[in-house]
Amino acid sequence: MSTIQVAMVGITGMLIALQFKEVKKEYAVFIMLIASILVFSFGISKLGQIFKTIDIIRDRLKISAQYIEVLLKIVGIAFICEFSSDICKDSGFGAVANQIQMFGKLSILVVSLPVFLNLIDLIGGLV
Repeated sequence: MSTIQVAMVGITGMLIALQFKEVKKEYAVFIMLIASILVFSFGISKLGQIFKTIDIIRDRLKISAQYIEVLLKIVGIAFICEFSSDICKDSGFGAVANQIQMFGKLSILVVSLPVFLNLIDLIGGLV
């Protein structure tokens, strides 16, 4: 699906949700949730191509699979938390959105700790 088509799905969902916002606010939230999930699923369909390219880069640069795995986890956590947080914000639950963002940042920190420890070991070996 092209970028224009995905943008049209999002805009159409928003326009339909605006029609329901004044009458039944909960319907507007569900419509935007469905539109967001559709757009997100179209984005996920691009992951195969991304993984192939990452494998090519890893093979050419001889990067450890551990580092690529950590990088992909970080990107995944960031996307999922941003997606969830934006839905909460749009629904009027800013506090929940902020907590999701905080959890995402802590999760990224936890996932990246092994790489950080390897870096500390490398620096310690040089000194």
